[in-house]
Amino acid sequence: MSALDLDLMMRRATVDDAEFFFRIRNQISSVRFQASPRRSIEEVAALLAEDAETPLTRSATGRFYWTGLVGDVPVVNLQIAVDGRDRSQHAATLGYSVAEEWQGQGIARAAVRHVLPIVFDPTGLSIERLEAVAAVGNIASRRVLEATGFQFEGIQRGLLIIAGNRVDHACYSLLDTDEVIRKLL
Repeated sequence: MSALDLDLMMRRATVDDAEFFFRIRNQISSVRFQASPRRSIEEVAALLAEDAETPLTRSATGRFYWTGLVGDVPVVNLQIAVDGRDRSQHAATLGYSVAEEWQGQGIARAAVRHVLPIVFDPTGLSIERLEAVAAVGNIASRRVLEATGFQFEGIQRGLLIIAGNRVDHACYSLLDTDEVIRKLL
């Protein structure tokens, strides 16, 4: 079964998603490839609350989270991060995690495709460059990025520390001038 068959619905995450975000961030496949620090459910809820109500505008900064559901079951989370430096450069970063029991079904590809029009919308976030990295060994995540039109830019040696070790990461980007984005807008 693929994500197309599953009727994936994406929505902005809320504090009510904290337990799901906590669970998915602590599953083995996430911990293995992500450098994010461990957080309590309360800390996750605070992160989700911080930007949940922020409108997605040309001047918005912060971390914007989405939850993907199949029926009423959360299956994927997705984050777009825009900090002050990124905002002045019209850039943002992308991250996502799929619940282990839903991996391998195209869920991440569908989730990424859902947010691209929102990210690049000139009347919304108005991002011109969306960046993403994946640990070199995270083949599934790299395939998601390539399948959604991200361009491979190279390997950054020892980019992030994961489980106490510096890990090389494959770097990818999408520009608002890329064909895949022009077709969306």
